[in-house]
Amino acid sequence: MIAGVFSEHAFADRSVVVTGGGSGIGREIALAFARCGADLVLASRKLDNLERAAAEIRALGRRAFAVQTNVREAADCQRMAETAVRELGKIDVLINNAGANFACPAAAITPNGWRTIVDVVLSGSFLAAQACARFMMERRAGRIVSIAATNGMTASPVIAPSGAAKAGLINLTRTLAVEWAPFGITVNAVSPGAVDTAGASERIFPEAAKQAIAKATPLGRMAAPADCVGAVLFLASDGAAFVTGANLVVDGGAMLPQLPRFLGASE
Repeated sequence: MIAGVFSEHAFADRSVVVTGGGSGIGREIALAFARCGADLVLASRKLDNLERAAAEIRALGRRAFAVQTNVREAADCQRMAETAVRELGKIDVLINNAGANFACPAAAITPNGWRTIVDVVLSGSFLAAQACARFMMERRAGRIVSIAATNGMTASPVIAPSGAAKAGLINLTRTLAVEWAPFGITVNAVSPGAVDTAGASERIFPEAAKQAIAKATPLGRMAAPADCVGAVLFLASDGAAFVTGANLVVDGGAMLPQLPRFLGASE
């Protein structure tokens, strides 16, 4: 069983594109699809990471292709989609996972810093979805799952561009779900809370912040990249054929309103 739910044949012979697929959450998602029988195209700007992840997938007996892609560029996204169709014959699933983030007080963010985050997270997700959806429309079938975040639903101090972009991505998910439903394409999002990746540890979460997040989370820890996999597989599966426009939160209960613990909650 993959991610505790899916068999090794759950995505047999499906063709899956994962942006940001060379590391972190994207790599975990890509490997899970491969273990469930899928072939993959992995896309990001860092070709070395992609090639390593693709090699891991091939070791599982599945096909994998690394495509160096800047999702901010429409031509790159088009080339990514065309490569998937040429090498795999079709695109069944797109996982919009490419992301960028850094911590900075809003008053100090440069215009370029703002544009970089918004372009990767929001514009990049749209351009990748648009490029892949054109091929999905021809077949009148497809699944698109975007990795949003809970900071798109709350205030996001010191990561304002990310919060704004993720909020836009959640809205974009709902809009595309309506527009593309007549073509048999479902469009959904997964919103993790704070995820303990190498990149986040370097740029966003010092150890003290990790401890504070774990303490404030009912399940008592930050998410690991693998915690996001099950939700993504579900939304891409046949079991979610009638689910579209949804935003599935994966945050260990962190967003749930909580009464003070002294009111009787056990430690």
